[in-house]
Amino acid sequence: MAILIKGADILTQDESRRILRGDILIEGDRIASVGPAADGNPAARAADEIIDAAGMIAMPGLINMHTHVGMTILRGYGEGLPLHRWLEEKIWPIEARQTAEDAAAGARLAFCEMLRSGTTSFAEMCLHDTYGVFTAAREAGMRGIIARCLLDFNHPEWVPKVMKEIGASLEHGSGMLVPSVAAHAPYTCSEELLLKTRALAREKGLRYQMHVGETRKEVFDTLNSRGKYPYEYLDSIGLMDGGCIYAHGNWLTKKEIALAGKAGITVVSCPASGLKLATGGITQIAELDAAGANVTLGTDSAASNNSLDMFQSMKLAALLQKHHYWKADAISAQRILDMATINGARALGVEAGAIAPGKLADIILLERGPNMAPGHDAVSDIVYSAGPQNVHDVIIGGRPVMRGRRICTMDEAAVIAAATRAANALSSP
Repeated sequence: MAILIKGADILTQDESRRILRGDILIEGDRIASVGPAADGNPAARAADEIIDAAGMIAMPGLINMHTHVGMTILRGYGEGLPLHRWLEEKIWPIEARQTAEDAAAGARLAFCEMLRSGTTSFAEMCLHDTYGVFTAAREAGMRGIIARCLLDFNHPEWVPKVMKEIGASLEHGSGMLVPSVAAHAPYTCSEELLLKTRALAREKGLRYQMHVGETRKEVFDTLNSRGKYPYEYLDSIGLMDGGCIYAHGNWLTKKEIALAGKAGITVVSCPASGLKLATGGITQIAELDAAGANVTLGTDSAASNNSLDMFQSMKLAALLQKHHYWKADAISAQRILDMATINGARALGVEAGAIAPGKLADIILLERGPNMAPGHDAVSDIVYSAGPQNVHDVIIGGRPVMRGRRICTMDEAAVIAAATRAANALSSP
């Protein structure tokens, strides 16, 4: 299938970060050409679909590098508690009652929200069998990696049983959806579980995910039990390399930042979740970026955020750096946009994150509204002003999945109704 996007202002995110006005030709799942001459191509004249994007901004789809989509039905549940009480008193008990069907209902709701807010790819950690999440993501037309998140609460004798739980999840991937391996966190996993999950990820050639350095309590628990700060401990057991995706990093020392850069790990900052749960620390993304780490952005779950809006994540990430360093130029809007697009694609190992020939056709079209006028600086407008209300069309892998703000791949009303039923049943006494 060939699609021609005509007359857009194209925020390419290519190597030169060009912004140009012109056309984008998509053939199959890839971008064939970009620029004013695209409509002169015979293939463009024979396009199966032409999208008039005059006055719109075309940009790469946003990449949400830390999600728990099954938890979307827990949005608003357990409000007002600090992280560890929230987890121990509210979230873990209700998740223990949550079924795979509940998780799938939450995932469908999450993907509707993601598409409406311009997210085309994601990195998921779920506590249940991943089949329902893979199924929901496939229905929605999303791209991503999905992991069964393992933990043994530091009981190494549980490791053989826990490791069996991941088996089926490694068989569900296909096409745009790839399995991943995940351990919950250094403070909830024995060293044996950490080593075995990382070894499995290496054996299968899969990305490895974990929560690391989220709270001050976690840092000192790791310091007291392992004798090292979290990144130092993980480095000492061989768990710091380019295949690692570590979420949060709100409490990192200068030495840990240097280790992250040297190893080239992916760090995922989730600013809204950290602020809402009052974790107290701020991911020092400017320093991590300068050190050589692959810095990306995520939302965390809709239970702790309470949205999956990557525009909000970009804005908060930028503002927090300015606030933290007392410097208005602590980080540029362009670098924040890179983190939400190019860096996310690098972390996932996919040829996306830019609008350039040969790249995967993961593209969103933004309709300028009053919140993006008068348009002095397109990148600044996207990072600081844009929101889900501006997302008009979404294309993933060359397939239109949202047109004119209408999701094409799912019945949104039915998804909301099913998720609401599941949430009500789960939270009933």
